[in-house]
Amino acid sequence: MTTNFVKTVCVSAFLFAYSVAAQAAINLADTIPVGPQVKVGKLPNGLTYYIQKNAKPEKKLELRLVVKAGSILEDEDQLGLAHFTEHMAFNGSTNFRKHELVSYLQSIGVKFGADLNAYTSFDETVYILPIPTNRKANVDKGFLVLKDWASGITFNHADIDKERGIVLEELRLGKGASDRLPIGTEPVLANFKYDAIKRFYKDWYRPDLMAVVAVGDIDPKVAEKLIKTHFGPLKNPAKPRPREYAAIPVRSETEAVVITD
Repeated sequence: MTTNFVKTVCVSAFLFAYSVAAQAAINLADTIPVGPQVKVGKLPNGLTYYIQKNAKPEKKLELRLVVKAGSILEDEDQLGLAHFTEHMAFNGSTNFRKHELVSYLQSIGVKFGADLNAYTSFDETVYILPIPTNRKANVDKGFLVLKDWASGITFNHADIDKERGIVLEELRLGKGASDRLPIGTEPVLANFKYDAIKRFYKDWYRPDLMAVVAVGDIDPKVAEKLIKTHFGPLKNPAKPRPREYAAIPVRSETEAVVITD
């Protein structure tokens, strides 16, 4: 019994020492490595792209446009306009008039909401576009859609005013004990000037803050060529606003907050 106890203590001590050594070897500041199956590249304008061939499911491709800009970058007259910009991406662009984009995508089997979607958070805005690859034209047009979201949203004034009610209803449905969420504030959403949302788009939707992701049943060389064709010509502002990051204070003591709604 004593021998077993000693063995147990020794094994426990070894496992503890191993665990401590393993944790010490992990530097949380290190960049998470990218798997060798992913092709990563960067265009001269700063846009990064990630491509991975995935043959299952067959003849399916998912495209994503990731913009490193969210509600944390809004000016005081823009509270909620990062999210509002996401809405306007489906209300008309350079190559797709209002309703034309959704109608086209539905015609090739892509359902709005279930497949085609987007979201806005504090630090990023992400557009998600699944495309069937059974026709080359579908794939070409899919990358064109992403390009329009990146640089061609039209911001028609009448469409902005119609969209206010939709976003205000989203705000109403999400009311609770929260503050400064990406949905924004009612006074700004109801009354913002057209220039405020156009300014947000101009300041932050730029190639050096963007990434294009293509994963699915496609030749990586074909995907890379389409990315270079569509996104290579995009230019950054002559004097870009600095993309600053919020400092997170270090907590030295345990803290608790009680919120009653």
